[in-house]
Amino acid sequence: MAKRHRSLIPLSQDHHHGLALAVRLQQGNNALLNDGWTHDRVEQARRVRHFYENDLRPHFKAEEAIVFPTMSRHVSGSSLLIDELIRQHREMERLIDMLDHSEGDQLEKTLAALGDLLEKHIRSEERELFEMMQQQLPSDLLEEIGDGVKKLLMRDG
Repeated sequence: MAKRHRSLIPLSQDHHHGLALAVRLQQGNNALLNDGWTHDRVEQARRVRHFYENDLRPHFKAEEAIVFPTMSRHVSGSSLLIDELIRQHREMERLIDMLDHSEGDQLEKTLAALGDLLEKHIRSEERELFEMMQQQLPSDLLEEIGDGVKKLLMRDG
């Protein structure tokens, strides 16, 4: 992975936190119990909901309001990737909504599926979307994206 343009660093930092959660959800009962993590699935679901409300939702909003439209306008051939990333946003939201109505094995499966999708999504954004952005968008446009993302996150945060 190439060095991130400074305008993308806040989104990459969000991705780092998202990957940490994804790995824990994928590992299930094998996840390390450091930093206060728990194997209690109901508590995990509560924490996922909190993470979604405070981190993922604003992140998705920033991507869909600023990053994706800019890519669509300025990078030909980016629409299939963007469509897939948006579809993944909606699928993660669906899985998070399912957490409120799941228990036992179903809750465990939903948490693991969310972990798998979250990891796949973040890796696509880091390895494909951000690389495409850095290669094909001029630095001043990347700065504009970064400024827009910061403003939106500060307003919503």
